[in-house]
Amino acid sequence: MLSPMERRVTLRLLAYWEKMRRDRAMPDVPDINSADLEDLWDSCFLVHIPDPAQEDYHYSYLGQAIREAYRFGEAKGDSQELVLPVIGKLATGYNKVRATAKPLLEEGEFRNLSNQLVRYRQCLLPLGEKEEVRAIFGGMLFRIFTVDLAPALQ
Repeated sequence: MLSPMERRVTLRLLAYWEKMRRDRAMPDVPDINSADLEDLWDSCFLVHIPDPAQEDYHYSYLGQAIREAYRFGEAKGDSQELVLPVIGKLATGYNKVRATAKPLLEEGEFRNLSNQLVRYRQCLLPLGEKEEVRAIFGGMLFRIFTVDLAPALQ
C-alpha cells in the first residue's frame, strides 16, 4: 500500500499531466511549470529524447531529492552524466513510455554510487506533440537502505 506522500506525488503528477494535456495526446515540455509543483519539484526530473531513433536520454533537470537517492550531492556539470551508472535499468521504463505514449507508474530498486540499496516508486509521464514522445517528466520517491555486507563475508 502506498504511503500518503507516495499517493500524493503520483496522483498530483498524474492530475497535473492530465490538466496540461487538455484534449491532446500529451502535454509538451513548455507546458511543465516548476512553480505549479513547487513543493514536489525536488522529487521531479525531466529527461529529453534528442533523437527518436536512438535509446538516448539527456537529463535537463534532477531535483535535489533525486540527487540524494543517487548520492550525487550538489550539481556539477551536465546532469546527464550523473545518472549513467544506473541508466540501463531506468531506461526500461523510459522505453515503455516512449513506445506507448502513456503514463507509467513503476517501482524497483538499484544500488546508488555509495553502494546503498535504493527502493523507489516513480511516475513517468510522456511529453511531446501528437504521438511523438520528446521528453519524459517524472517524479520519484525512495527509501535508502544501508546493507552491511561484512557479516556475510566472514
